[in-house]
Amino acid sequence: MENLQIIHTQIVEWLNEIVPIIKGSLSEELIIETKLNRKDLVTNIDKKVQDFLVQKIKGTYPAHIIVGEESPELKIRDKREHVWIIDPIDGTANFVKQQDHFCILIAYYENDIGKLGYIFDVMNDDLYYAIENKGAFVNDEKLPIQKEVTLQEGLISADVRDWAGKECFGRLAEESFGIRYFGCGGIDSIHVITGKFVAFATSKSGPWDLAAQLVFAKELGLKASHFDGRKLHYLDRGDWVLSNKGAYDDLINILKGWNC
Repeated sequence: MENLQIIHTQIVEWLNEIVPIIKGSLSEELIIETKLNRKDLVTNIDKKVQDFLVQKIKGTYPAHIIVGEESPELKIRDKREHVWIIDPIDGTANFVKQQDHFCILIAYYENDIGKLGYIFDVMNDDLYYAIENKGAFVNDEKLPIQKEVTLQEGLISADVRDWAGKECFGRLAEESFGIRYFGCGGIDSIHVITGKFVAFATSKSGPWDLAAQLVFAKELGLKASHFDGRKLHYLDRGDWVLSNKGAYDDLINILKGWNC
């Protein structure tokens, strides 16, 4: 078992090193490529940030496993004593098109138990982090556990890209107070973590999109699962929801109809 405070200090140092490089790149010409389709983007900065973090982790903890969105060669193994999951730029389209509303996601797990989770809102210089059994914080200020809020009383965020024509999306819009979407799962999750939204739901994800949020959920008493209510594992892919407890049951009742 590693000393979590030492790892936390190292992660903060690494982020402080890489963030000026990211911001500096905004005034330069980006090298932009597509992955699955024309809207699924990756830039040279995504790769640069991931290479930087991998180098830091491997240089400090050479035996640890790393799962990164932009490095398909980084594969998970059966023995998962120490696992890092990173998304170097979550919200790449926002990074390219808006130069805002993107973040860095980092999570650290020991024997499949979430120990550390990080969401760095780059343009606002806000670092959200969660440490097992110590709570969740923003810029070292502890975040309160949110009071329960119903779906009818709360705003939700939903990844709208694949929801057109879905009956459940219409129900979601009607039965919640309203729908908002930033186009970056990490930024949308921040709004649930801080109580501005009662939930964030997305139909497509990888481990790098949810592993950090699961640590926050545990520390803040939030609910996280697949749309059908199945338990969410940090290495899962596909649909998932992060929710205030007060909104969760009604939300899942709607989302169960996703595949209908």
